[in-house]
Amino acid sequence: MVELIVYAICLLSSVFAISGIDFSKIIYKGAVWQTRILVLLLTFTLTVGSANLFLFFINYIKGAI
Repeated sequence: MVELIVYAICLLSSVFAISGIDFSKIIYKGAVWQTRILVLLLTFTLTVGSANLFLFFINYIKGAI
């Protein structure tokens, strides 16, 4: 249950973080689908990476106590 909550919080925070990036300077104009796929991949990567990091620290703290 804790993992689900951590993943949900990380998903919301990564969507918020990715929405602030201006991709028009990175990808040429008219590449709507490429930009959407890039945003999905970045969101997924950031969500899984940050959630695994938080879960690692949570498990480390549980083991240290």
